[in-house]
Amino acid sequence: MTNTFPQIPPVAMPEVIPSELPHQKFHLGDWVRWFQVPNGDFGRIIGVIYTQQASCIATGLHYLVLLDERSPSRKICTCDFAFDEDIEPLDNSSLEGLQRNHV
Repeated sequence: MTNTFPQIPPVAMPEVIPSELPHQKFHLGDWVRWFQVPNGDFGRIIGVIYTQQASCIATGLHYLVLLDERSPSRKICTCDFAFDEDIEPLDNSSLEGLQRNHV
């Protein structure tokens, strides 16, 4: 049996490194949901990265979200990336409602 190693995408350093990064709207540990889709996923922020067009289609902050075990897409993916414009914060009552609705 041969070992198969995952391919690592190419990494390109930006020509100009910004002196300031955009302000983070969300922080590690925040609960969020995708609000622009009818049956949006929800989860917790576990990482933040900054990309420029050299390595990604969109420049800016990307939030790595660990999907809640009851989130609709959790059966096919554990984590997903989101932009500021795609997600909104969840308060405790909204989170509990989502978790009850996706049992």
